[in-house]
Amino acid sequence: MSSLKYGCLDPAPKTKEYPVAASQYFQHNGFTPVYLDSSGHLTGALTATATLWGIAIIPKGRGNATNTSDSYWLSSATAGEDKLPVVLAKDGYQFLAPGIITCTAAMLGGAWDIVGVNSASTHYVDLDTSSTDVVIAVDLGTNVKADAVATDVVVIINPAKIQAD
Repeated sequence: MSSLKYGCLDPAPKTKEYPVAASQYFQHNGFTPVYLDSSGHLTGALTATATLWGIAIIPKGRGNATNTSDSYWLSSATAGEDKLPVVLAKDGYQFLAPGIITCTAAMLGGAWDIVGVNSASTHYVDLDTSSTDVVIAVDLGTNVKADAVATDVVVIINPAKIQAD
């Protein structure tokens, strides 16, 4: 199931359900930025993704029957067969996310990239790189969650980088 540590900081965010693209990997322990492909299917955001649709909420379990790992959920090999709820970027929610380096107060307000691949790897906020600028750091993770570590960061999706529908 979705991480109890990472994800939307609002206890009851509004969500909307979308069909998922074929063979998408989503880690249970992380945050899961997504965009819509040309068919309107959710796709896990990659490092070079320039716009985001939102953050997916991942269900408990493995998903696709061929998945042999409990660490991630895998969508069906058939596009649109699975659906996931998404906290939409346009709604302006804050998310706790893992960063690749320690987040400092000087980084807050900065626009940052994400690190993501369509594999069993966790998505991270790339607090070293500012080229796609899809998220904005708004607080240190340790300021908002007791179990947060120095590399955790609170982000919003950059309003200038929300995918058009």
